[in-house]
Amino acid sequence: MIDVKNIYKNFGSLKVLKAVSTTIEKGEKVVIIGPSGSGKSTLLRCMNLLEEPTYGEVWLDGRLITPVDPYLHRDVIVKSATFARLRRLRLEAGTYMSDKQLENALVAEIKKNDLLGRFEGREYAAAMRGIYAANQININEARRRMGMVFQNVNLFNNMTVMQNLVCAPVQLGIKTREEATANALRLLRRIGLADKRDEYPSKLSGGQRQRIAIVRSLCMDPEYMLFDEPTSALDPEMVGEVLQLMKELADDGMTMVIVTHEMGFAREVATRVLFMDDGRITEEGPPEKIFGAPENPRLRDFLSKVL
Repeated sequence: MIDVKNIYKNFGSLKVLKAVSTTIEKGEKVVIIGPSGSGKSTLLRCMNLLEEPTYGEVWLDGRLITPVDPYLHRDVIVKSATFARLRRLRLEAGTYMSDKQLENALVAEIKKNDLLGRFEGREYAAAMRGIYAANQININEARRRMGMVFQNVNLFNNMTVMQNLVCAPVQLGIKTREEATANALRLLRRIGLADKRDEYPSKLSGGQRQRIAIVRSLCMDPEYMLFDEPTSALDPEMVGEVLQLMKELADDGMTMVIVTHEMGFAREVATRVLFMDDGRITEEGPPEKIFGAPENPRLRDFLSKVL
């Protein structure tokens, strides 16, 4: 399970993601759609820490990928110097609240106004370290379990197809060279490209290169696959062969999160569709609801232009 909790992502003054939360269950095929600039690819990159969220957390099967967000942990907030200072000021000014009511009010005020600073005291720092130490997962392990396919193929042009496929599992000690080679060849046969094993990427078509890129991720035996518009850089006649491979992965039960503009593919493969606009998930549901009975006016407008 991938659990995205209240993710914000800012690039300077540009706010790209705004309080995005969702949970990807094992076996789901979640497709993310929306206009360009709505934050789809940024959300995907935050899931495996290629982008570090400004606020919020991402958890993989109960383990924390991102740094700890204190705003998601009430016990951390109440140990902060900011909380202590505000509580003292409120008591000095006089209050008719109970201790619990005052605590609730101060926690809400701190969250709403983003009042926590860098130096909040020893108790606060210890609580942050404790949460991270008890829950964190090594990011390289997380990325091995979450394969990612990008818009651009990013194969090593100075390596053959087979060298591209066996490099990572061998270098990381996941498989011996013999095991990695046998697995890569099995996957190449599956997609009908075993005869390309000794070719260099520059000799392949765009669709072939993208299918090889997907196989490269599969060579790491991932539990989840993240796809960031994998067909957007392809010529139209090459899109189908890549989508077919992704459909086969879906049929095999692979958990997938897919950013795409291929609406027909989304309707056919998705178990759930997320529509993003202006950095937020503004509607989600099964494809028959999203495409057949959308409720959000912005979604209806988007679909009228792309379908």
